Amino acid sequence: MARAVQLLLTAPLAVALRVSYVTFWSTQLAYLWCQRAMEITRRQFLKISCLGMVSLAAGCASAGTYSSGGPAESSGAAQTPSLERLGEAVLSGGPGKDGIPSIDEPVFVSVEEMDDLLESEDMVFVLDYGGEMRVYPQKVLVWHEIVNDEVSGERISVTYCPLTGSTVAFKGRAPGGDPLTFGTTGRLVNSNLLMYDRQTESEWPQILGRAIDGEMKGASLEEVPLVWTTWEQWKERGPEDALVLSTKTGYIRSYGRDPYGSYSGSDRGYYENRDTLFPVLAESERLEPKEVVVGVKTDDTQHAILKEAALDEGIWNLEFGDHAIVAVADPALETVWVFNRQLDGETLELRPGEDDSLLLDARGRAWSRKGLALEGPGGERLPAANFYEVMWFAWYAFYPETGLVS
Repeated sequence: MARAVQLLLTAPLAVALRVSYVTFWSTQLAYLWCQRAMEITRRQFLKISCLGMVSLAAGCASAGTYSSGGPAESSGAAQTPSLERLGEAVLSGGPGKDGIPSIDEPVFVSVEEMDDLLESEDMVFVLDYGGEMRVYPQKVLVWHEIVNDEVSGERISVTYCPLTGSTVAFKGRAPGGDPLTFGTTGRLVNSNLLMYDRQTESEWPQILGRAIDGEMKGASLEEVPLVWTTWEQWKERGPEDALVLSTKTGYIRSYGRDPYGSYSGSDRGYYENRDTLFPVLAESERLEPKEVVVGVKTDDTQHAILKEAALDEGIWNLEFGDHAIVAVADPALETVWVFNRQLDGETLELRPGEDDSLLLDARGRAWSRKGLALEGPGGERLPAANFYEVMWFAWYAFYPETGLVS
């Protein structure tokens, strides 16, 4: 009797999975036909096949194919899927290699020149590195995903994956010593941008920051944090002489709109919809799939800090294994900075100052919310941690043993 009930319960799930599987591959074949006939882009393809992709993810999840959330007290130990397993999970995202063209010769303009294109609530990604500040509008980067830039004399690649809401800059060198530059493969792992470097042709999932195949398989990139904010908020705080990535890319694109959806003021579109488009290796119900977390990597652990909670908390002194960090809310920019709070052999305990823009340590020394010492040796800074904003479902898919601070 129990066996019969079990079969009755699981049969619909099996049917759903089979239907989803057929739907998925039908859309894939339709895409290949359409790509040859009309040379459509991933954006157009997603509009056509969104329903099929969502059905695949929903069918696989309901059939128990993927693991669900772990305990809230997870240690954050680095139990990522193997590089081989990630390689097996690579899927076509639509366009072919370099079908989404990277920006290799970026042109920057003044804040005033970009004001006509950007609305007050448009998202921008800010890089503060080596004394230079660069601003990368989401409305530009969403069409290219990678900007191979040079900042303070160093080659830095700024990357953005619209499907996982992750933005991080990278530095790396090929075995011969040449700085790495990156292009798009047109494929995805855990719904995340799969890049390739042009020096060795190795392939790198953006969230992982490690090569999963090629000559550099297993190597890691150095991550450089960026922060998200809105154009209006940044203009009120940022320096007037900062450089902003322009639409002078050499490509014709509709830079005034976001082809995936809207970040604000809309109940439609990819970003506002809880559904995802591509299957992932692991799933969790601890948070909504597209809840924004701040992912933090140490040498041997990964943790996610719920962004909304960090903004409410203001300052969080945290310990991840042997690493002491502090998550600092920046209300003016509605973003979160993460720093290592171990400095010169001392572990600092930071608290709010009387002025909301200041932090104080146990000695009463003042620090800015961007980690700059306002007293003592000039230019002393709290070292930035490896952190970036990302959608929960994608972070968890790469790091299913992640710790979660909420």
